[in-house]
Amino acid sequence: MSRYDDLDRETLIRLLQRRDAERQLGLVWERDDIEADRALNDDYVALELNPALSHGDAPWNNLIIEGDNFDALRALRISHKGAIRCIYIDPPYNTGNRDFVYNDRFVDKTHRFRHSLWLEFMYRRLALAKELLADDGVIFVSIDDNELFRLGMLMDRVFGPDNFVAQFIWRKVDSPNDNKVAITPDHEYLLCYARQSDLLHLVQKEAPEIVAAYGQRTEDGTRYRDRLLKKNGANSLRSDRPTMFFPIKGPDGTDVLPIHDNGEEARWAKGAEAVNVHIADGTLIWKEREKLGRVVWEPYTREYAPEDPSRPWPTIWADLPTMRQAKAFLRDIFHTADLFSTPKPVELIERVLRVVGDKNAVVLDFFAGSGTTAHAVANLNAEDGGTRKFILVSSTEATEDTPDKNLCRDVCAQRVRKVLGGYTNAKGEAIAGLGGGFAYLRARRVPQHRLAVKLEHAEIWNALQLLHGLPLAPWTMGGFGHADGMAYLADFRDASLARLHAWLPAAPADAALYGWAPERLRELAPELDVRPIPEFLRERFGR
Repeated sequence: MSRYDDLDRETLIRLLQRRDAERQLGLVWERDDIEADRALNDDYVALELNPALSHGDAPWNNLIIEGDNFDALRALRISHKGAIRCIYIDPPYNTGNRDFVYNDRFVDKTHRFRHSLWLEFMYRRLALAKELLADDGVIFVSIDDNELFRLGMLMDRVFGPDNFVAQFIWRKVDSPNDNKVAITPDHEYLLCYARQSDLLHLVQKEAPEIVAAYGQRTEDGTRYRDRLLKKNGANSLRSDRPTMFFPIKGPDGTDVLPIHDNGEEARWAKGAEAVNVHIADGTLIWKEREKLGRVVWEPYTREYAPEDPSRPWPTIWADLPTMRQAKAFLRDIFHTADLFSTPKPVELIERVLRVVGDKNAVVLDFFAGSGTTAHAVANLNAEDGGTRKFILVSSTEATEDTPDKNLCRDVCAQRVRKVLGGYTNAKGEAIAGLGGGFAYLRARRVPQHRLAVKLEHAEIWNALQLLHGLPLAPWTMGGFGHADGMAYLADFRDASLARLHAWLPAAPADAALYGWAPERLRELAPELDVRPIPEFLRERFGR
């Protein structure tokens, strides 16, 4: 008996249509055969603020969200759709060694659909991540050999092959492996994709050493170098580029042609148009030299040292700290044994952010682990005065065997709290904090049909503040609160209405007023943009 015998005609048609749509060069996985991800649902996701677990004084620009990252990403879609400049994630590598949790259970190497489970898990989250990226945004994903090739095809599917930017290689170990193996994996990868490659702008690597190549100085001290205009070496003959063999008028009025020292006809290193630009700019320099027994004029182009010397980033990153240093830092800050088997050094994420180059970027990490991304953001802000913001998402990673585990609260948030606020290291030395703070939030599911009775005013206020790009502050305003450009009427009690009426004369003309009875609100404030709760949030949330 075929597994299709019990299917009706419409179901069979849908299966055929889906098969035909997926019949292309790329990735197909057994989506119909695997256990459904229990994180997938239509529930609204509210963000509940916990001031006691937050750090620093409110309002907070940075966020740490505890919960399944599928839930957190859907909650962020309300406020950050198209607003994230950079995403970095270090997802489970699906090694089969108790690193990938699916539906509260580890997936081991013997699972028949091990790779399909991982792909479905990643696909759902990457699709949401794409929605959050700005048009000029970029995503970096760490991975190793276990899922590299499947991840590459999955990224092609989600972001499009034309948006592939680079595959970086990071050397993760710096000591020899004494295991009795023929080959040892010493590196990992970072796959980099743009949201829209034609809008992406990355920044070159600072390279002050370049200036040393400009060994001469003008009278005012400007460094420069003169480069022979005649092409030397490979492909330097007239026959290689006939159009780049042409005369240039020398200082004595004679025509100068590119001729090698052995008498062969050569070519110029630049075309006629570029040479004319140098002549107009006064950077075509003539020098006398002896050639073939006589003194001739030889043209050079003068190049001045760049004010901000830089060069392209290499795709092999062997100059960064390794996992050994990353583990040592975690031991130093937590005074305990290794908390992670494969932590990333903060310098790796700093490198990612240097490539992005945006000092005001909102940076998202929805597999936050020990909070390295927040540490990198804080380090760079302290270094260059930037105003980068971080959003970290981390689950508790509780399983059936460890139901009380809370990685987000006890490791991720705690590490960031120490980095920002200061701590005492394992040697007893006081390490100064980098400053700043964060709001600690929990993702909470609310059935769509129960929003009117289950959604808390504080959760609505959190969503509205984030939606309007405001730093997060607790709801302490009773029945009416307002912030820059928006207000929320939580109830129609006399005290709440009095505060609303007191605010209205000073309300900006384009202010948004949120509330539960839009018809009544429009009567109270006909000149404002009235938005109904919970309908407005439900619509922004999507499905």
